[in-house]
Amino acid sequence: MGAGTGILLIDFIVRPLLKFSFKFYLVGFVLLFLVYGYIAYQALKSSYISEQNTW
Repeated sequence: MGAGTGILLIDFIVRPLLKFSFKFYLVGFVLLFLVYGYIAYQALKSSYISEQNTW
């Protein structure tokens, strides 16, 4: 997934959810926790796989 695709996803999917979550702070906190948790999981998984495959 490229940077342009990520920007489009943030613009069209996350922005309406954030507008809703500003009214309900617990929903916004959980949403941000899930998004950043997923990003951290992917980063750790990719770094572990790249170190595992190097000789």
